[in-house]
Parts: sequence; C-alpha cells; structure tokens
Amino acid sequence: MVEYEIIPRLLLMHAHTTAPARRDGIVLTHQHVRALAELAVSDDPMCAIRYVQSLQDAGATAHQVLLELLSPCAALMGQWWCDDSFDFAQVTTGLCRLQQALDRQVHAQRPAIAADAPRIVFAAPPRAQHTFGAAVAAECFALAGWDARLATTQDWAGLRGILASESIDILALSLSCDSDVEQVASVIVELRTASLHKRLGVLVGGPLALDQPDLAQRCCADGIALTAGAAVDLAKRWLQGVQRSGPTDLR
Repeated sequence: MVEYEIIPRLLLMHAHTTAPARRDGIVLTHQHVRALAELAVSDDPMCAIRYVQSLQDAGATAHQVLLELLSPCAALMGQWWCDDSFDFAQVTTGLCRLQQALDRQVHAQRPAIAADAPRIVFAAPPRAQHTFGAAVAAECFALAGWDARLATTQDWAGLRGILASESIDILALSLSCDSDVEQVASVIVELRTASLHKRLGVLVGGPLALDQPDLAQRCCADGIALTAGAAVDLAKRWLQGVQRSGPTDLR
C-alpha cells in the first residue's frame, strides 16, 4: 500500500504544485504496468481504478493509459499465467478490474463523436473468454474520431443483425483460437452479404494474429492488425480506398 499508493500520491501532489498545467503525458514504465497488474488482483476491488486515476491526475493521457498501461498490463497478466505466477482466477479477476478501469477512466470520458464519423464495430467469436484487447482497440478508435463500439452479442446471428440494420463501415474481429478460423472465414462471407453497407471492410487481430501473418487470407478478411495503432491506420486506408474507387486490399 505504501509503495504503490501512498508514495505515488505524495509524488502526484508534488507534481501538481510544480507543474499544474502539465497535460502532455508522463513517462509510463514497466514498473507502472507491473504495479497495476499486482493491484488488479489485490483484495481492494477499487485499487486498480484509483491507481489509473492517479496516473491520469499526474498527466497521463487517455492514449497512454490505453497503449502504455492497460494493454501491456493485460499482456503481462497473460505471461504470468503462462509462467504459473498467476492462476486462472487471478487472471480473470485482474482482467475484470482492468475492464472496470477502462470503462471509468477512458470510456466514460470519450470525446464527442461527429455525426458523420466513420463507424466500426469490434467483436469476437461466440464463447470467447476475453475481449479486453478488443475493448482497448475500440477506445483507440474513439480517440481517433471514430464512432466505435464493442458488440456485446454472444452469437453470430446477433452480430449479423447489427450489420444488417446499421451502416457500419468496418467490422474488426479479435481472434485467439486457431479452431475458430475456419468458421470465421465462412461467417465473414455471410456477414458481408447481410451488411447494410455493401462495402463493409473486415479486419482481424487479437492474440492469434501475432502468430499467423496470413490470418487475413485464411479468414477472407481485408487486413490484419497486430496493434490497436496499426488497426487505426489500416482502417483509414480502407476508407480512403473506398472513397476513391472501391475496396482496398490491406493484406
């Protein structure tokens, strides 16, 4: 408690007195990420949220919180699970706490979205255990001016209903299991047919993308993104290609 909460808060108070207008970000390190991972599985369910808020109070931007804190923290938890440093219950609890921090400290403070903003929906195959990475990516798109959301439906029919009733520019699928690829490939064809937007772009990403550079081809998607930042760039290129002439192959 002293190391991770009291001392950081004292330092933050000092930072406010010396640089009250500082809003251009701070340097977030692996130690911050490690501290958050440990706080996320502590007995206090609000500890992780308070820690993220304290870093934001010190000047950490929403973009930093997403890409330099929450995302690497989730990856670290996964590594600790592989190393048997965390058990399944701890990882599940930790990711739930990170999702709460994301919802309260980033999602709730989203900037206003323009009426003509491009629209993107993030989803994962049914029964996917973790969608935190997709949630982080959705917030990155929101910060970049997109109307972005994470589909809460737990089946393909629900996702098909969303695409058939709303004009969505891009669908982004987060994949983690190789066993899902064959099904996803056929589902993507069905989703394109059902889509109200007849030039629906489809991106794939997630843990599986890190090990399979040909994932887009295998899934009949338009592109693959290894990071949230790369996904934003790919999506922009897709829109530009559609506006110029027709769909652009992002593979």
